[in-house]
Amino acid sequence: MQKRRLDRVALTSIIVAHTSVDMQTGSLVALLPTLLATFHLDYASAAALVTANNVAIAVAQPLFGIIGDRRPVRWLSLAGCAACGLAMTTITWLPSYWLVFIAVILSGLGSALFHPEALANTRIISGDQTATGTSWFFLGGNLGFGGGPLLVGLLINAFGPRAAVGLIVPTVIGCAVLLAQMRKFGRISAAAAVTVNAPAVDVAPPVATGRSVAGFVAFLMLLIVLRSVAFEGLKTFIPLYFSQVTGHSAAEFAPLLSALSLAGIVGTVFSGPLADRVGRRNTMVGAMVAAIATLFWFMHSDGVLQIVAISLFGIAMTAPWTITVTMVQDAMPRNLGLAGGLTLGTAYGAAGIGVGLLGLLANAAGLAFTLQFITWVPVLVLVLSFFVPERPRVSLVPAQAA
Repeated sequence: MQKRRLDRVALTSIIVAHTSVDMQTGSLVALLPTLLATFHLDYASAAALVTANNVAIAVAQPLFGIIGDRRPVRWLSLAGCAACGLAMTTITWLPSYWLVFIAVILSGLGSALFHPEALANTRIISGDQTATGTSWFFLGGNLGFGGGPLLVGLLINAFGPRAAVGLIVPTVIGCAVLLAQMRKFGRISAAAAVTVNAPAVDVAPPVATGRSVAGFVAFLMLLIVLRSVAFEGLKTFIPLYFSQVTGHSAAEFAPLLSALSLAGIVGTVFSGPLADRVGRRNTMVGAMVAAIATLFWFMHSDGVLQIVAISLFGIAMTAPWTITVTMVQDAMPRNLGLAGGLTLGTAYGAAGIGVGLLGLLANAAGLAFTLQFITWVPVLVLVLSFFVPERPRVSLVPAQAA
């Protein structure tokens, strides 16, 4: 069989679009201090915006994943990219908190539209290098989450809150490069469909027993939930803590947010090869030990050392992500769209609900206590990581030939 090559131009267009989408989502936490001051919000109300955005993504994303499994709709990724950016860039111009609330939900729905179809297109254009293509896809997201807070912080610091509308520029670029490749996605998808639907000779697809798959996937979802709460909680409460307690400006705390997200690039790209070398369990356990140590360092340092600490935490905390996503896909080989939507949706949903609950905790006990509480979440992830199997604990058996 002829080897299928990765289409670098098409993949680059998806990476650029993915970066633009996640720049919008990532910028929301950096806008919280501005929104808090503008609408005189309490911490729970500010955190509720992150919750609304993430829950919208979490609920809609698996649904779009199911649609993609049944019938790919390529224009959804383009529409999602545009909707996400247009909605998010309006929020500093809106006159009321509830209009902002609606806007962040619409932006979340745009993100949910984009991701499942974009991830499916990534697999299609990656040829026989699906792991490599998927790694680069997630790299684009990390760049977006890291660059969004930094860009919006610089815009606000230089030109005022309404200058955040400048984030529309990455959206325009992302939509343009994606649109330019739409026909190619269709051609490659059609060619891939012929290959996939070709009759197999003496090969039967694996079928997993439902109970074993459900239990294993539920365990992985728990790991994703806890990791997401710790990571997103820290991202949300860093700007609130440093603006309200220590008096830092957006330009001063934005580097911490960007360092946290950009460091995830390292964890995302290298965790897979590391797990192949030393094992999944060892990689995840080691990552959580490092996460706990660097988070403690972050809480007891300042200046450049604090940026270094939060960067190392970002690397450690994101390392389990690609491993868990891969294990879910391994357990659901016939429902890759649903697997992608389920993992991404769970991550966003857990982050949103978790941030909302942390906002209530901050109202009751203060920001300092809330940050201390977040540091204990990786400890639970560490304990659970000892039970991660080197390969999925699902009973895979050959399907009976017809």
